[in-house]
Amino acid sequence: MRLIRIDHASLNTGDRAATLRWYDEVLGLRRAHPDAPAVAEEPMFLGADGAQVALFADRAPGLRHVALATDAEGFAEVRAALEARGCAFKEERHTAHDSIYVDDPDGNTLEVMIAPELGGFAG
Repeated sequence: MRLIRIDHASLNTGDRAATLRWYDEVLGLRRAHPDAPAVAEEPMFLGADGAQVALFADRAPGLRHVALATDAEGFAEVRAALEARGCAFKEERHTAHDSIYVDDPDGNTLEVMIAPELGGFAG
């Protein structure tokens, strides 16, 4: 897989409003889409596209996942490697890209996504 970048890290928050204030006041990171509704199971992205923190409010606080951006070829390679090994994974189509979610051997969740600037979708 051609790793383009770590696109975003997703965190589960205990008090999302307080966490949003902290990221704004301490790090200067503001909501990328301030008009989007605040739904607990949907992320609130902070910062610029391609270098973001996503905050969720529907689980206990902690790391939710790290998103690795690749191209369509890398995405297909990862899917094929997971299928060949019989690894469980979940595919999702988002507004701007396709993603695979998979747990590594230590239980850390990774999102492998097609970078939106490269078309975003597997086909």
